[in-house]
Amino acid sequence: MESTSTTSGSRRKIIPICGMFFTFSFAYSIGSYSYGEYGHEAFWKKFRPDGPFKNHTHHSLCDANTSSREYQEEQIVQSLVSKWSTYMSLAQGLPLLVSSGLFCTLSDSFGRKPFVLVSLMGVFLKTFLMCLAVEYNWNVYLFILFIFVDGCCGTWVVQVAMSMAMVSDLTIEGGKSRSFLITVVGFFLSLGYALASFATGFIIRNLGFNWSLGIATMLIIAPMILLYFVEETLQVNKRVQFECNISTYLRNLVQFYIEDDPIIQRSSKVKYILCLTAFICILFSRLGCFSVEIYYIMNTPFCFDPVLIGIFQTSKSIVSEFLILFGIKIMQYKLSDSAIALVGTITSVFSFVMIGSASSTGLLIAASVVGVFGMSAIPMIRSILSKMTPAHKQGTMYAGIAMVETICGSVGSAAGSAIYSVTVEIYRGMVFYIFSVFLVVACVLLLLLKLKSKRERNGYEILPGSTN
Repeated sequence: MESTSTTSGSRRKIIPICGMFFTFSFAYSIGSYSYGEYGHEAFWKKFRPDGPFKNHTHHSLCDANTSSREYQEEQIVQSLVSKWSTYMSLAQGLPLLVSSGLFCTLSDSFGRKPFVLVSLMGVFLKTFLMCLAVEYNWNVYLFILFIFVDGCCGTWVVQVAMSMAMVSDLTIEGGKSRSFLITVVGFFLSLGYALASFATGFIIRNLGFNWSLGIATMLIIAPMILLYFVEETLQVNKRVQFECNISTYLRNLVQFYIEDDPIIQRSSKVKYILCLTAFICILFSRLGCFSVEIYYIMNTPFCFDPVLIGIFQTSKSIVSEFLILFGIKIMQYKLSDSAIALVGTITSVFSFVMIGSASSTGLLIAASVVGVFGMSAIPMIRSILSKMTPAHKQGTMYAGIAMVETICGSVGSAAGSAIYSVTVEIYRGMVFYIFSVFLVVACVLLLLLKLKSKRERNGYEILPGSTN
Protein backbone atom coordinates (compact mmCIF):
# COMPACT_ATOMS: atom_id res chain seq x y z
CA MET A 1 0.00 0.00 0.00
CA GLU A 2 1.21 3.48 -0.82
CA SER A 3 2.03 5.80 2.06
CA THR A 4 0.27 9.12 2.29
CA SER A 5 3.57 11.03 2.56
CA THR A 6 4.94 9.40 -0.61
CA THR A 7 1.79 10.18 -2.56
CA SER A 8 1.58 13.81 -1.40
CA GLY A 9 5.30 14.32 -2.10
CA SER A 10 4.89 13.02 -5.63
CA ARG A 11 1.96 15.31 -6.26
CA ARG A 12 3.87 18.38 -5.08
CA LYS A 13 6.72 17.63 -7.48
CA ILE A 14 4.33 17.01 -10.34
CA ILE A 15 2.72 20.47 -10.06
CA PRO A 16 5.51 22.36 -11.91
CA ILE A 17 5.69 19.52 -14.44
CA CYS A 18 1.99 19.96 -15.16
CA GLY A 19 2.50 23.71 -15.61
CA MET A 20 5.35 23.17 -18.04
CA PHE A 21 3.49 20.67 -20.20
CA PHE A 22 0.30 22.75 -20.12
CA THR A 23 2.12 25.77 -21.55
CA PHE A 24 3.88 23.56 -24.10
CA SER A 25 0.67 21.98 -25.39
CA PHE A 26 -1.04 25.39 -25.50
CA ALA A 27 1.74 26.92 -27.62
CA TYR A 28 2.21 23.83 -29.79
CA SER A 29 -1.50 23.55 -30.56
CA ILE A 30 -1.87 27.19 -31.56
CA GLY A 31 0.90 26.62 -34.08
CA SER A 32 -0.58 23.35 -35.36
CA TYR A 33 -4.07 24.74 -35.88
CA SER A 34 -2.65 27.86 -37.51
CA TYR A 35 -0.52 26.17 -40.14
CA GLY A 36 -3.21 23.55 -40.78
CA GLU A 37 -5.84 26.17 -41.59
CA TYR A 38 -3.30 28.36 -43.39
CA GLY A 39 -2.53 25.41 -45.69
CA HIS A 40 -6.20 25.24 -46.68
CA GLU A 41 -6.27 28.94 -47.50
CA ALA A 42 -2.91 28.85 -49.31
CA PHE A 43 -4.13 26.13 -51.64
CA TRP A 44 -7.25 28.12 -52.44
CA LYS A 45 -5.09 31.07 -53.44
CA LYS A 46 -2.87 28.77 -55.48
CA PHE A 47 -5.84 27.06 -57.09
CA ARG A 48 -7.66 30.28 -58.01
CA PRO A 49 -5.07 33.10 -57.91
CA ASP A 50 -7.16 35.49 -59.99
CA GLY A 51 -10.62 34.23 -59.13
CA PRO A 52 -13.07 35.15 -56.34
CA PHE A 53 -11.86 34.07 -52.93
CA LYS A 54 -13.46 34.01 -49.51
CA ASN A 55 -11.01 34.81 -46.74
CA HIS A 56 -11.09 31.89 -44.33
CA THR A 57 -9.95 34.05 -41.48
CA HIS A 58 -13.51 35.44 -41.47
CA HIS A 59 -15.67 32.87 -43.24
CA SER A 60 -16.01 29.21 -44.04
CA LEU A 61 -15.65 28.53 -47.73
CA CYS A 62 -18.49 26.07 -47.94
CA ASP A 63 -21.42 25.71 -50.29
CA ALA A 64 -24.19 23.21 -49.67
CA ASN A 65 -25.20 23.30 -53.36
CA THR A 66 -23.34 20.24 -54.66
CA SER A 67 -23.77 21.28 -58.28
CA SER A 68 -22.20 24.72 -57.80
CA ARG A 69 -18.73 25.54 -59.04
CA GLU A 70 -17.62 26.61 -55.56
CA TYR A 71 -18.64 23.28 -54.02
CA GLN A 72 -16.82 21.28 -56.69
CA GLU A 73 -13.68 23.39 -56.34
CA GLU A 74 -13.77 23.02 -52.56
CA GLN A 75 -13.68 19.22 -52.93
CA ILE A 76 -10.59 19.53 -55.14
CA VAL A 77 -8.91 21.82 -52.63
CA GLN A 78 -9.81 19.39 -49.85
CA SER A 79 -8.03 16.66 -51.80
CA LEU A 80 -4.95 18.85 -52.46
CA VAL A 81 -4.58 19.98 -48.86
CA SER A 82 -4.97 16.38 -47.67
CA LYS A 83 -2.04 15.34 -49.86
CA TRP A 84 0.01 18.26 -48.52
CA SER A 85 -0.88 17.14 -45.00
CA THR A 86 0.36 13.65 -45.90
CA TYR A 87 3.75 15.04 -46.94
CA MET A 88 3.90 17.06 -43.72
CA SER A 89 3.18 13.97 -41.62
CA LEU A 90 5.91 11.96 -43.33
CA ALA A 91 8.45 14.80 -43.08
CA GLN A 92 7.91 14.96 -39.34
CA GLY A 93 7.44 11.26 -38.73
CA LEU A 94 10.46 9.75 -40.49
CA PRO A 95 13.17 11.61 -38.49
CA LEU A 96 11.00 11.41 -35.39
CA LEU A 97 11.11 7.62 -35.59
CA VAL A 98 14.84 7.81 -34.81
CA SER A 99 14.95 10.85 -32.51
CA SER A 100 12.06 9.81 -30.23
CA GLY A 101 13.39 6.33 -29.52
CA LEU A 102 16.97 7.54 -29.13
CA PHE A 103 16.19 10.48 -26.84
CA CYS A 104 13.86 8.52 -24.57
CA THR A 105 16.37 5.68 -24.20
CA LEU A 106 19.21 8.10 -23.46
CA SER A 107 17.04 9.74 -20.78
CA ASP A 108 17.65 6.63 -18.62
CA SER A 109 21.33 7.64 -18.60
CA PHE A 110 21.33 11.45 -18.74
CA GLY A 111 17.99 12.34 -17.12
CA ARG A 112 14.72 13.63 -18.52
CA LYS A 113 15.23 17.42 -18.62
CA PRO A 114 17.90 17.69 -21.36
CA PHE A 115 15.67 16.00 -23.91
CA VAL A 116 12.64 18.05 -22.93
CA LEU A 117 14.74 21.13 -23.75
CA VAL A 118 15.86 19.75 -27.14
CA SER A 119 12.27 19.08 -28.21
CA LEU A 120 11.17 22.56 -27.07
CA MET A 121 13.91 24.15 -29.16
CA GLY A 122 12.77 22.20 -32.21
CA VAL A 123 9.17 23.39 -31.82
CA PHE A 124 10.36 26.98 -31.34
CA LEU A 125 12.42 26.87 -34.54
CA LYS A 126 9.59 25.32 -36.55
CA THR A 127 6.95 27.87 -35.55
CA PHE A 128 9.37 30.79 -35.99
CA LEU A 129 10.18 29.75 -39.56
CA MET A 130 6.51 29.20 -40.35
CA CYS A 131 5.73 32.67 -39.03
CA LEU A 132 8.30 34.13 -41.43
CA ALA A 133 6.89 32.03 -44.28
CA VAL A 134 3.38 33.41 -43.76
CA GLU A 135 4.58 36.99 -43.30
CA TYR A 136 6.64 36.97 -46.49
CA ASN A 137 4.35 34.66 -48.48
CA TRP A 138 6.86 31.86 -49.02
CA ASN A 139 5.89 28.69 -50.85
CA VAL A 140 3.63 26.55 -48.68
CA TYR A 141 5.71 23.46 -49.47
CA LEU A 142 8.59 24.96 -47.46
CA PHE A 143 6.54 24.06 -44.39
CA ILE A 144 7.60 20.47 -45.05
CA LEU A 145 11.23 21.42 -44.36
CA PHE A 146 10.31 23.31 -41.20
CA ILE A 147 8.37 20.40 -39.73
CA PHE A 148 11.26 18.07 -40.64
CA VAL A 149 13.47 20.07 -38.26
CA ASP A 150 10.84 19.68 -35.53
CA GLY A 151 10.79 15.91 -36.10
CA CYS A 152 14.57 15.69 -35.74
CA CYS A 153 14.30 17.30 -32.29
CA GLY A 154 11.61 14.95 -30.96
CA THR A 155 8.65 17.38 -30.97
CA TRP A 156 5.48 16.47 -28.98
CA VAL A 157 6.28 12.73 -28.87
CA VAL A 158 9.34 13.23 -26.66
CA GLN A 159 7.41 15.75 -24.56
CA VAL A 160 4.64 13.24 -23.85
CA ALA A 161 7.07 10.37 -23.24
CA MET A 162 9.17 12.43 -20.82
CA SER A 163 6.10 13.61 -18.92
CA MET A 164 4.99 10.01 -18.39
CA ALA A 165 8.52 8.93 -17.47
CA MET A 166 8.70 11.73 -14.89
CA VAL A 167 5.48 10.51 -13.27
CA SER A 168 6.85 6.96 -13.22
CA ASP A 169 10.06 8.21 -11.54
CA LEU A 170 8.04 9.83 -8.76
CA THR A 171 5.53 7.07 -7.97
CA ILE A 172 5.52 3.52 -6.63
CA GLU A 173 5.56 0.83 -9.33
CA GLY A 174 2.37 -1.02 -8.46
CA GLY A 175 0.35 1.77 -6.89
CA LYS A 176 -2.90 3.23 -8.20
CA SER A 177 -1.46 6.73 -7.81
CA ARG A 178 0.68 6.13 -10.90
CA SER A 179 -2.39 5.50 -13.06
CA PHE A 180 -4.14 8.57 -11.71
CA LEU A 181 -1.14 10.92 -11.90
CA ILE A 182 -0.39 9.82 -15.46
CA THR A 183 -3.99 10.81 -16.18
CA VAL A 184 -3.51 14.14 -14.37
CA VAL A 185 -0.45 15.09 -16.45
CA GLY A 186 -2.32 13.98 -19.56
CA PHE A 187 -5.22 16.17 -18.46
CA PHE A 188 -3.04 19.30 -18.38
CA LEU A 189 -1.53 18.43 -21.75
CA SER A 190 -5.01 18.07 -23.23
CA LEU A 191 -6.32 21.15 -21.42
CA GLY A 192 -3.61 23.26 -23.04
CA TYR A 193 -4.55 21.83 -26.42
CA ALA A 194 -8.26 22.49 -25.81
CA LEU A 195 -7.82 26.10 -24.75
CA ALA A 196 -5.48 26.69 -27.68
CA SER A 197 -8.05 25.36 -30.14
CA PHE A 198 -10.52 27.89 -28.74
CA ALA A 199 -8.12 30.83 -28.76
CA THR A 200 -6.65 30.14 -32.20
CA GLY A 201 -9.88 30.83 -34.07
CA PHE A 202 -10.23 34.29 -32.53
CA ILE A 203 -6.55 35.10 -33.04
CA ILE A 204 -6.71 34.10 -36.72
CA ARG A 205 -9.95 36.01 -37.32
CA ASN A 206 -8.79 39.22 -35.65
CA LEU A 207 -5.04 39.22 -36.31
CA GLY A 208 -4.33 36.77 -39.14
CA PHE A 209 -2.16 33.70 -39.55
CA ASN A 210 1.15 35.53 -39.18
CA TRP A 211 0.20 36.76 -35.70
CA SER A 212 -1.17 33.39 -34.58
CA LEU A 213 2.12 31.70 -35.51
CA GLY A 214 4.07 34.58 -33.97
CA ILE A 215 2.17 34.19 -30.70
CA ALA A 216 2.83 30.43 -30.75
CA THR A 217 6.55 31.16 -31.22
CA MET A 218 6.66 33.50 -28.23
CA LEU A 219 4.58 31.22 -26.01
CA ILE A 220 6.90 28.25 -26.51
CA ILE A 221 9.48 30.21 -24.47
CA ALA A 222 7.26 29.79 -21.36
CA PRO A 223 7.83 26.02 -20.92
CA MET A 224 11.57 26.60 -21.48
CA ILE A 225 11.56 28.97 -18.50
CA LEU A 226 9.44 26.62 -16.38
CA LEU A 227 11.78 23.72 -17.18
CA TYR A 228 14.48 25.50 -15.18
CA PHE A 229 12.35 25.20 -12.03
CA VAL A 230 11.41 21.54 -12.61
CA GLU A 231 13.39 19.12 -10.47
CA GLU A 232 15.15 16.32 -12.36
CA THR A 233 13.03 13.27 -11.46
CA LEU A 234 15.52 10.53 -12.37
CA GLN A 235 17.80 10.08 -9.39
CA VAL A 236 21.50 9.59 -10.05
CA ASN A 237 21.55 6.18 -8.36
CA LYS A 238 18.83 4.93 -10.72
CA ARG A 239 20.56 5.96 -13.94
CA VAL A 240 22.00 3.25 -16.16
CA GLN A 241 25.46 3.37 -17.65
CA PHE A 242 25.51 4.86 -21.13
CA GLU A 243 26.52 2.39 -23.83
CA CYS A 244 27.11 3.55 -27.40
CA ASN A 245 26.10 0.21 -28.84
CA ILE A 246 23.41 -0.05 -31.51
CA SER A 247 22.73 -3.77 -30.97
CA THR A 248 22.31 -3.27 -27.20
CA TYR A 249 20.03 -0.28 -27.82
CA LEU A 250 17.78 -2.25 -30.18
CA ARG A 251 17.74 -5.31 -27.92
CA ASN A 252 16.69 -3.22 -24.93
CA LEU A 253 13.83 -1.69 -26.93
CA VAL A 254 12.29 -5.03 -27.88
CA GLN A 255 13.18 -7.15 -24.86
CA PHE A 256 9.83 -6.45 -23.17
CA TYR A 257 8.02 -8.10 -26.10
CA ILE A 258 10.22 -11.15 -26.71
CA GLU A 259 11.03 -12.45 -23.23
CA ASP A 260 9.35 -12.61 -19.82
CA ASP A 261 10.84 -10.79 -16.85
CA PRO A 262 11.95 -13.51 -14.37
CA ILE A 263 11.66 -11.17 -11.37
CA ILE A 264 8.49 -9.10 -11.76
CA GLN A 265 5.41 -11.33 -11.46
CA ARG A 266 2.99 -8.97 -13.16
CA SER A 267 5.22 -8.70 -16.24
CA SER A 268 4.95 -11.00 -19.26
CA LYS A 269 5.68 -10.62 -22.95
CA VAL A 270 2.11 -11.60 -23.87
CA LYS A 271 0.68 -8.73 -21.80
CA TYR A 272 3.22 -6.32 -23.27
CA ILE A 273 2.25 -7.38 -26.79
CA LEU A 274 -1.49 -7.14 -26.08
CA CYS A 275 -1.08 -3.68 -24.53
CA LEU A 276 1.13 -2.31 -27.28
CA THR A 277 -1.01 -3.70 -30.11
CA ALA A 278 -4.17 -2.24 -28.57
CA PHE A 279 -2.32 1.06 -28.08
CA ILE A 280 -1.34 1.04 -31.76
CA CYS A 281 -4.90 0.41 -32.94
CA ILE A 282 -6.34 3.16 -30.76
CA LEU A 283 -3.69 5.77 -31.49
CA PHE A 284 -3.61 4.96 -35.21
CA SER A 285 -7.35 5.55 -35.41
CA ARG A 286 -7.32 8.68 -33.28
CA LEU A 287 -4.44 10.38 -35.06
CA GLY A 288 -5.67 9.28 -38.46
CA CYS A 289 -9.05 10.91 -37.93
CA PHE A 290 -7.55 13.95 -36.21
CA SER A 291 -5.48 14.69 -39.32
CA VAL A 292 -8.64 15.29 -41.37
CA GLU A 293 -11.13 16.37 -38.70
CA ILE A 294 -10.57 20.10 -39.33
CA TYR A 295 -11.16 19.72 -43.06
CA TYR A 296 -14.14 17.44 -42.42
CA ILE A 297 -15.98 19.96 -40.27
CA MET A 298 -15.03 22.84 -42.60
CA ASN A 299 -16.77 20.93 -45.40
CA THR A 300 -20.48 20.56 -46.16
CA PRO A 301 -22.86 20.25 -44.29
CA PHE A 302 -21.13 21.63 -41.17
CA CYS A 303 -19.30 24.59 -42.74
CA PHE A 304 -17.37 25.58 -39.60
CA ASP A 305 -15.18 28.69 -39.77
CA PRO A 306 -12.00 29.01 -37.61
CA VAL A 307 -13.93 30.44 -34.66
CA LEU A 308 -16.55 27.69 -34.71
CA ILE A 309 -13.79 25.10 -35.08
CA GLY A 310 -12.14 26.49 -31.96
CA ILE A 311 -15.37 26.53 -29.94
CA PHE A 312 -16.29 23.01 -31.02
CA GLN A 313 -12.86 21.48 -30.41
CA THR A 314 -12.42 23.27 -27.08
CA SER A 315 -15.83 22.26 -25.73
CA LYS A 316 -15.32 18.66 -26.79
CA SER A 317 -11.81 18.44 -25.33
CA ILE A 318 -12.55 20.13 -21.99
CA VAL A 319 -15.66 18.03 -21.33
CA SER A 320 -13.77 14.91 -22.35
CA GLU A 321 -10.73 15.60 -20.17
CA PHE A 322 -12.72 16.48 -17.04
CA LEU A 323 -14.88 13.40 -17.48
CA ILE A 324 -11.80 11.22 -17.98
CA LEU A 325 -10.00 12.72 -14.96
CA PHE A 326 -12.86 12.27 -12.51
CA GLY A 327 -14.29 9.20 -14.21
CA ILE A 328 -11.05 7.26 -13.91
CA LYS A 329 -10.69 8.22 -10.23
CA ILE A 330 -14.20 6.90 -9.51
CA MET A 331 -13.94 3.81 -11.71
CA GLN A 332 -10.65 2.76 -10.09
CA TYR A 333 -12.57 1.76 -6.98
CA LYS A 334 -14.26 -1.07 -8.89
CA LEU A 335 -12.50 -1.57 -12.22
CA SER A 336 -8.98 -2.44 -13.29
CA ASP A 337 -6.96 -0.30 -15.69
CA SER A 338 -7.65 -2.70 -18.56
CA ALA A 339 -11.42 -2.62 -17.88
CA ILE A 340 -11.44 1.20 -17.90
CA ALA A 341 -9.52 1.20 -21.19
CA LEU A 342 -12.03 -1.26 -22.66
CA VAL A 343 -15.01 0.91 -21.70
CA GLY A 344 -13.40 3.96 -23.27
CA THR A 345 -12.58 2.15 -26.51
CA ILE A 346 -16.11 0.76 -26.90
CA THR A 347 -17.55 4.27 -26.65
CA SER A 348 -15.04 5.42 -29.29
CA VAL A 349 -16.33 2.83 -31.75
CA PHE A 350 -19.88 4.14 -31.48
CA SER A 351 -18.66 7.74 -31.69
CA PHE A 352 -16.66 7.17 -34.89
CA VAL A 353 -19.58 5.48 -36.63
CA MET A 354 -21.92 8.30 -35.61
CA ILE A 355 -19.49 11.02 -36.79
CA GLY A 356 -19.12 9.32 -40.16
CA SER A 357 -22.91 9.21 -40.50
CA ALA A 358 -23.61 12.73 -39.20
CA SER A 359 -25.70 14.82 -41.58
CA SER A 360 -26.08 17.90 -39.37
CA THR A 361 -24.24 19.83 -36.69
CA GLY A 362 -26.59 18.44 -34.04
CA LEU A 363 -25.72 14.84 -34.93
CA LEU A 364 -22.01 15.73 -34.99
CA ILE A 365 -22.26 17.11 -31.44
CA ALA A 366 -24.21 14.04 -30.29
CA ALA A 367 -21.53 11.76 -31.73
CA SER A 368 -18.83 13.73 -29.95
CA VAL A 369 -20.70 13.44 -26.64
CA VAL A 370 -20.82 9.66 -27.01
CA GLY A 371 -17.04 9.55 -27.44
CA VAL A 372 -15.98 11.92 -24.64
CA PHE A 373 -14.56 9.06 -22.52
CA GLY A 374 -12.78 7.42 -25.43
CA MET A 375 -9.27 8.74 -24.82
CA SER A 376 -9.21 7.25 -21.31
CA ALA A 377 -7.72 4.11 -22.89
CA ILE A 378 -4.42 5.87 -23.67
CA PRO A 379 -3.32 6.76 -20.09
CA MET A 380 -4.61 3.43 -18.82
CA ILE A 381 -2.50 1.44 -21.27
CA ARG A 382 0.52 3.61 -20.47
CA SER A 383 -0.06 2.91 -16.79
CA ILE A 384 -0.34 -0.85 -17.33
CA LEU A 385 2.94 -0.90 -19.27
CA SER A 386 4.67 1.31 -16.71
CA LYS A 387 3.59 -0.89 -13.80
CA MET A 388 5.07 -3.95 -15.49
CA THR A 389 8.42 -2.21 -16.07
CA PRO A 390 11.23 -1.83 -13.46
CA ALA A 391 12.34 1.69 -12.51
CA HIS A 392 15.68 1.59 -14.36
CA LYS A 393 13.96 0.68 -17.65
CA GLN A 394 11.14 3.24 -17.67
CA GLY A 395 12.85 5.49 -20.23
CA THR A 396 13.56 2.53 -22.52
CA MET A 397 9.96 1.34 -22.26
CA TYR A 398 8.66 4.83 -23.04
CA ALA A 399 11.14 5.00 -25.93
CA GLY A 400 9.31 2.06 -27.48
CA ILE A 401 5.97 3.78 -26.91
CA ALA A 402 7.37 7.01 -28.37
CA MET A 403 8.47 5.18 -31.51
CA VAL A 404 5.03 3.60 -31.78
CA GLU A 405 3.43 7.03 -31.34
CA THR A 406 5.68 8.34 -34.08
CA ILE A 407 4.73 5.57 -36.47
CA CYS A 408 1.04 5.93 -35.64
CA GLY A 409 1.28 9.69 -36.02
CA SER A 410 2.97 9.65 -39.41
CA VAL A 411 1.32 6.55 -40.86
CA GLY A 412 -2.07 7.31 -39.28
CA SER A 413 -2.05 10.93 -40.42
CA ALA A 414 -0.83 9.96 -43.88
CA ALA A 415 -3.42 7.19 -44.12
CA GLY A 416 -6.21 9.44 -42.87
CA SER A 417 -5.30 12.20 -45.31
CA ALA A 418 -4.92 9.74 -48.19
CA ILE A 419 -8.21 7.97 -47.46
CA TYR A 420 -10.05 11.26 -47.07
CA SER A 421 -8.60 12.71 -50.28
CA VAL A 422 -9.85 9.77 -52.38
CA THR A 423 -13.19 9.25 -50.61
CA VAL A 424 -14.37 12.80 -49.88
CA GLU A 425 -16.09 13.07 -53.26
CA ILE A 426 -17.68 9.62 -52.85
CA TYR A 427 -18.69 9.61 -49.18
CA ARG A 428 -17.06 12.17 -46.89
CA GLY A 429 -17.53 10.11 -43.67
CA MET A 430 -15.90 6.94 -45.02
CA VAL A 431 -12.60 7.63 -43.21
CA PHE A 432 -14.31 7.37 -39.80
CA TYR A 433 -15.89 4.03 -40.68
CA ILE A 434 -12.55 2.60 -41.74
CA PHE A 435 -10.75 3.69 -38.58
CA SER A 436 -13.56 2.38 -36.36
CA VAL A 437 -12.57 -1.14 -37.48
CA PHE A 438 -9.19 -0.69 -35.78
CA LEU A 439 -10.97 0.35 -32.58
CA VAL A 440 -12.99 -2.87 -32.68
CA VAL A 441 -9.72 -4.82 -32.90
CA ALA A 442 -8.43 -2.86 -29.88
CA CYS A 443 -11.56 -3.85 -27.93
CA VAL A 444 -10.84 -7.53 -28.59
CA LEU A 445 -7.22 -7.15 -27.50
CA LEU A 446 -8.14 -5.32 -24.29
CA LEU A 447 -10.70 -8.01 -23.50
CA LEU A 448 -8.01 -10.68 -23.91
CA LEU A 449 -5.69 -8.65 -21.66
CA LYS A 450 -8.37 -8.43 -18.98
CA LEU A 451 -9.07 -12.16 -19.17
CA LYS A 452 -5.37 -13.00 -18.92
CA SER A 453 -4.92 -10.74 -15.90
CA LYS A 454 -7.94 -12.34 -14.25
CA ARG A 455 -6.55 -15.83 -14.82
CA GLU A 456 -3.25 -14.81 -13.23
CA ARG A 457 -5.02 -13.38 -10.16
CA ASN A 458 -7.08 -16.54 -9.80
CA GLY A 459 -3.97 -18.69 -9.91
CA TYR A 460 -4.64 -20.49 -13.21
CA GLU A 461 -1.34 -19.27 -14.64
CA ILE A 462 1.93 -18.71 -12.80
CA LEU A 463 4.41 -16.37 -14.38
CA PRO A 464 8.13 -17.21 -14.46
CA GLY A 465 9.85 -16.13 -11.28
CA SER A 466 6.66 -16.08 -9.18
CA THR A 467 6.08 -18.13 -6.07
CA ASN A 468 3.04 -19.91 -4.70
